[in-house]
Amino acid sequence: MRYPTRLVYVVLAGLGCLALVDCDTLASGGLSGISTVACPELSAGVNDHGAIYTQRADLNGKISAFVSATKDLMTVATRAEAETAEACRRIGRDIGLTDAQMAPRDEAGGHASGACAAVSARMDAILATGLRFQAQVVPPYCTADAQGEASCSGACSGQVNPGQIVAQCEPARLSGFCQGRCEGRCDGRCMGDCQGQCMQRDAQGRCAGGCNGNCIGSCDSTCHARCSGQWQAPRCEGSVTPPSADAECNASCKAHADFTANCTPAQVSIQANQNSQAAAQLAASLQANLPMLLHAQIALGKRVIGNADTMVQVGRNLPNMVGQAGAHAMACVAAAANMSIHATASIKVSVQASANVSARAGAGG
Repeated sequence: MRYPTRLVYVVLAGLGCLALVDCDTLASGGLSGISTVACPELSAGVNDHGAIYTQRADLNGKISAFVSATKDLMTVATRAEAETAEACRRIGRDIGLTDAQMAPRDEAGGHASGACAAVSARMDAILATGLRFQAQVVPPYCTADAQGEASCSGACSGQVNPGQIVAQCEPARLSGFCQGRCEGRCDGRCMGDCQGQCMQRDAQGRCAGGCNGNCIGSCDSTCHARCSGQWQAPRCEGSVTPPSADAECNASCKAHADFTANCTPAQVSIQANQNSQAAAQLAASLQANLPMLLHAQIALGKRVIGNADTMVQVGRNLPNMVGQAGAHAMACVAAAANMSIHATASIKVSVQASANVSARAGAGG
């Protein structure tokens, strides 16, 4: 499936143009195949929070969650392509490629694939001399927006009382966002005591990062087992129905939290097995640009692909579930479904394009 390359950048219209974007094209507002006229809530710069898609309250929550998560997904896809293309173009210019040689391809993620394919080919020619690189990489560390997920899940359906979930669930099966002290596994940063391996500590020696063990303190993501405080959007694995009994709505909320995660930059150290001028020049360029490339590949790519695929599936399922929601709701579901397909395809192209270059730099693939 092929898409116009300009489609990826529409989401950035309200955020300013990147150097690699044709701003005149953005200003035209064209959305080949995806109608923001039928669904203004999908347009960049439009606040879709609290949007009314249908008067049926039982359907509005799931449609709202899907549309919002799809916009988040498109933003991630746009950033992934932009960062991948920019990193590859910088490397390409450093090793003698022209912008014309790194021109975009006419496909989803085409700015990334066009730039990185040219760089990969030029690197192959350089590596044919026996030059090899070894990269030490600290990948990005990402924290999902658990509070946003909790708020989204609460809007899906109010049919089940969260207090009932906490009361009926065995502690070992309970999880959610803890407003208070978490006493169990923490999926994000543990601020307090880590009974296990703490990934980062503050100046006072307390844990202030990931905890491989039990966290006794605040947790900025999903807490498992016990919360000395108030649970938000609690879940009970396998026994009690969560606050929203709707799988599609919960999937959209989980995806929203994933797509809006905060991620640290990648850290890279490059070493070459030769001391030639060409080796030093390429090594310096990789040292400068691999962090951006790996951020796109990992934080904006591999990390979210699972939830991106889930959004595509939700887009396939929703039309059969919201058929009585009205014309506007159906138009938004259809437009968001098409957008999720394009965004997911774009992310996968960007990941492959960046992986081809990072593998040649000794940073995996």
